[in-house]
Amino acid sequence: MKNILVIEDDPDIGNLIRKSLDSAHYTTSVFENGEDGLKFYKSNHPDLVILDLSLPDIDGMEICRSIRKADESTPIFILSARTEEIDRIMGLELGADDYITKPFSVRELKTRVDVFFRRWDKKIGIKPNVGQAGEIIRGALKIDSIRRRVTLNENIINISRKEFDILQLLAGSPGKVFSREMILESVWGVEWDGFERMIDSHIKRIRSKLEKNSAQPEWIETIWGIGYRFTDNFENIVVPE
Repeated sequence: MKNILVIEDDPDIGNLIRKSLDSAHYTTSVFENGEDGLKFYKSNHPDLVILDLSLPDIDGMEICRSIRKADESTPIFILSARTEEIDRIMGLELGADDYITKPFSVRELKTRVDVFFRRWDKKIGIKPNVGQAGEIIRGALKIDSIRRRVTLNENIINISRKEFDILQLLAGSPGKVFSREMILESVWGVEWDGFERMIDSHIKRIRSKLEKNSAQPEWIETIWGIGYRFTDNFENIVVPE
């Protein structure tokens, strides 16, 4: 049974979410302020956090940032009346897995939670057929799909969960061109018009960690007007010791 933490300052909305998720056999804990919600998160490590942005004590973005700083794996769904594109992009950039604007359907929220966990359980429950012990090996680059660890010349690369998912997707098919829309759908599981530039910022961060010169990338190539591809020339990339 999945444990879900809901941080929502409106008690009516919080109770509606609790009833809907509890009826679907989740265990739901609801808190009306950020401080209590964070305390619960730190001591209980829930399977999912549903987070309102407009809280009475701590801005929800700060809570999202705090969770992601300590933990790259716990899924976060943001609930917010902030409908501006910049707010949605900021939330997703901070590491949220979904961004749901208010007013929203509780039934739709439950469906999104169900679909997310089905995909999540499938992703972590099946070892990918990419090599011994679930490794993708591309020259000096190793992507350990089981431990979710990336090494370059045996040096561990500090990489976020979404960056890992994007790199694994691209490196899994060297030479294949992925559009930004394809990456969004594969990594986030949704199609969002206007969010393609978010992929660019993730690619930029990945390059800053892998490339000798991000302005002249060797590992991840830009296909102008389309998207990106992982090079099929990876064996010839010289990596400094």
